[in-house]
Amino acid sequence: MAGVTLKSVRKDYGAVNAIPELDLTIGDGEFCVFVGPSGCGKSTLLRTIAGLEDLSSGQIVIGDTDVSHRHPGERGVAMVFQNYALYPHMNVRQNMGYALKLAREPKAMIADKVARAAETLGLVDYLERKPAELSGGQRQRVAIGRAIVRNPKVFLFDEPLSNLDAELRTRMRLELSDLHKTLGTTMIYVTHDQVEAMTLADKIVVLRAGKIEQVGTPLELYDNPANRFVAGFIGSPAMNFMSATQGDGGLILDDLNGAHLTFGAGVAAGKPVTVGIRPEHLDLSPEGAPLTLRSVEQLGGVTYGYAILPSGGEFCVDLKGRRDVRAGDTVHLNIPQQRSFVFDPETGRRLQ
Repeated sequence: MAGVTLKSVRKDYGAVNAIPELDLTIGDGEFCVFVGPSGCGKSTLLRTIAGLEDLSSGQIVIGDTDVSHRHPGERGVAMVFQNYALYPHMNVRQNMGYALKLAREPKAMIADKVARAAETLGLVDYLERKPAELSGGQRQRVAIGRAIVRNPKVFLFDEPLSNLDAELRTRMRLELSDLHKTLGTTMIYVTHDQVEAMTLADKIVVLRAGKIEQVGTPLELYDNPANRFVAGFIGSPAMNFMSATQGDGGLILDDLNGAHLTFGAGVAAGKPVTVGIRPEHLDLSPEGAPLTLRSVEQLGGVTYGYAILPSGGEFCVDLKGRRDVRAGDTVHLNIPQQRSFVFDPETGRRLQ
């Protein structure tokens, strides 16, 4: 096992800078997730660690070894892709052991490694099947098994669950979490799905335009986002944002009919700010600010109401399981100070 250290890592494609200079330390045995919207550079960064992309400048250290300019096969990493890339004419046993065969490892050693990986992944009963005879989840387990048999220092996952349906993604998340606990190997995982990031990660790295916006545990990012981008990306449903103005005695919510909050943003009176609140943290109160709902989602255990604010933003409220609310109804909301965030509307920086 080994940790991964990135020192001033930079990646350019000609005149285009995909990743500005970036520093990051991933501890030995950590499950680290790179998360961000499409085009943020997370897969490019992962491929640079793997050696599939040349490093423009900087240093990549795995364990105690500088691998910045080493061939991918010499870095001690194994990568699992979004596309399973299994050989259709080979059975599961052959697919899992093929890289070891190319490395000319003894047949007995290959058989032993494949058997142990199959046991770990629940594939013992499928070793003689071809990929076409497997489900999507089983094929992904084979691809993971192909990585496990190489006994890498670091596992790299590039959106491995995105081709699976919702039920299989949930099941595979649990299996990946169990696998990490079993192996204890450093894992770096790329996804655009913040639910995967929250449920799998020891450490989340939020990326935007190749830059790190914030690094922390899932709950650190949820409870203490550094800026509006992180606040809006982490959490499901997403955080609500409302236009507000600093008044003499607190904040005035321009987006909620001028509702008055008893706390301020610590800025000059009259300055516009943005107030953020998560749907699950809103309180329903007869004395609260009115909000007319345009649609309601009944999900059984939870009910969400949606509205469009005067500023054009979408607003979501957790209706605390109430099933008597319909589109067109008006609910009254209380916004608790201890659950609210205030951001600078120009920079996105968190003010409170």
